[in-house]
Amino acid sequence: MGVVLACALSVSGCATAPSETTSITPSTGQEGQGTSVSHGEMGWYFVPIASMYGDMAVIAGIRPGKGRLKLWIRDDRFQGEGVTFAKTWDVAWFTPATGVLTRAGTMPSRAQSRYDGSVQLVFPYQWPTGGHPVKVSVRMGTRPGPPWPAAIPMYGSDMTPASFAPGAWDNLILGQVGDWVWVALKGPQSPPLPGGTFATLWGYRTWDRLVAFNTKTGQAVQYAIPRSYSIGSFIEMVTPNLTVPTFAVQGDRVNLGVGEWIGSFPAKPAIPAHADVLRLQAPIIHGPDSAYVESTGQAALDALNLDVELAAQSLASYWDSLVGVSVPGVPPFSEYRTGKRFAWNLYPTLVNHGSLPPDLLWSLMFPYPAKSSADAERNALAGEIAAIIQSPLDWDAENMGAISAQAVLARFHHHPPMALPGYVVRGDAYWPKA
Repeated sequence: MGVVLACALSVSGCATAPSETTSITPSTGQEGQGTSVSHGEMGWYFVPIASMYGDMAVIAGIRPGKGRLKLWIRDDRFQGEGVTFAKTWDVAWFTPATGVLTRAGTMPSRAQSRYDGSVQLVFPYQWPTGGHPVKVSVRMGTRPGPPWPAAIPMYGSDMTPASFAPGAWDNLILGQVGDWVWVALKGPQSPPLPGGTFATLWGYRTWDRLVAFNTKTGQAVQYAIPRSYSIGSFIEMVTPNLTVPTFAVQGDRVNLGVGEWIGSFPAKPAIPAHADVLRLQAPIIHGPDSAYVESTGQAALDALNLDVELAAQSLASYWDSLVGVSVPGVPPFSEYRTGKRFAWNLYPTLVNHGSLPPDLLWSLMFPYPAKSSADAERNALAGEIAAIIQSPLDWDAENMGAISAQAVLARFHHHPPMALPGYVVRGDAYWPKA
């Protein structure tokens, strides 16, 4: 068994250096937020791109400057299942010492810079993965490299229709410095829904680990990537990877841009000779404003409540239409058939393509503090979502033409088959709660 070490990233002067941050009130939603250190130290910096460019903005490029970083900000527009790609990107300067973001004009949109070196991660075309870690081999040109550490699992997105090996969606080499290649990995392993029957669900994993892998020794250093909050940073960076983490070398350090965060790390990490894997907790040097985290978290809960409401209303409408009862406040199901009304649960994308609406997944994956009231509310709503999409009634509503109304009613003994949030059963129909 390999040796795995876990410790905090040593930051010189962390305990004694005076704060050089601007008026940022760090939140406590993620471990390590609130640390203030002198300019130039290594760790994570939150970049307030949503406050300046809107909640769809995401860091798409990074270039080091003297005492500051030039950032390219992407801001696509999403509507329903479609996306309108931005024709221009915003340019901004970010000063890590102060946390200040300054506008610097625009530029034509472009393809992101990608690693094109000789090191490759090779994944089998195994589908579906069932949510289990995927196998990977490291190749250096035409010859095999050292094995990837088993203690650092990689996952794969079972995107359908498939165009790449599942592992290629969720694991990406960003850059190389000498013998060290820097790799971004997605997680978590399991979908954010209870029940365990969503093995082919994809589109929920975010870039949550940064690994420096030594192609000579096979040793690895792993850093946790803090979660971004905005819906844009989530939608852009989950599979199918409209935007991927961006990477730049600056002397003896590397800079990583991912979502709403900038990370700065030693380009060639030090690792004890006896260790195979070193897990480091990098400090969050500048965290987000607590009011921003709170308001964005509430927006995610509001969106999730609406998703539950829309799904429950559609199933109440379907059932009441089957039994031929017109209930005040419940629309006729014909409005869904004609496209006048929309309900995400009536589209067979989960069964046919393993996907859920990205705004729903953003809400389910939002990084609320564990065991907080918001976390508890989100988990309760997740249970209601799972119950709806696992229900036979929802399957019948999706496939309304495949089975007759009489057969559906007979299967459920002419009685509403499940509890629906916001509704009560009166007689044989669903009625909105008063």
